[in-house]
This record gives sequence, C-alpha cells and structure tokens, in this order.
Amino acid sequence: MDFISQSKRQSFANDLTRPQLIAVTGSVNQAKGDKDPAEWMPPRAAYYCTYIRAWIQVKYYWALSVDQAEYNALYKYLYAC
Repeated sequence: MDFISQSKRQSFANDLTRPQLIAVTGSVNQAKGDKDPAEWMPPRAAYYCTYIRAWIQVKYYWALSVDQAEYNALYKYLYAC
C-alpha cells in the first residue's frame, strides 16, 4: 500500500462501503496473497468484471497508485467487460 497516515490506514482497514475483502477458499486466498490483477485474477472468469470494477473503485477512492503492469491488466480486463 502507498504511504498513508495512520488515521487514513485505519479508515481504509475499516471501510465496509468499498469491497476490498471477499470471502474465498483458503487455497484461493493463498494463491492471491498481495498480488494485483497483473499477477492474479479470480479462478472464475465470469467474476473478472466485478473484481476489476471493485479493484478500481478502491484504488480511486483511496487515491492509491497503480504501476504500469497493473494499469495494463486493469485496462485489458475492463476493456473486455
């Protein structure tokens, strides 16, 4: 995560409005780890659009940076929606 103040980090961790935590199986959670969409996508392709939109919503709202590989993946998946 980008450097943010302790209060903003706490607000981020407690944000229930923007979906950042999604219930998954243990093996899916381990496979994902802290990877972004350039490195990992959910096993169900039918969920890609929902996942990408939620990812972008969180990044935008919290003004989090996106590296080039992540941007390229977001663009590719969003364009296919």
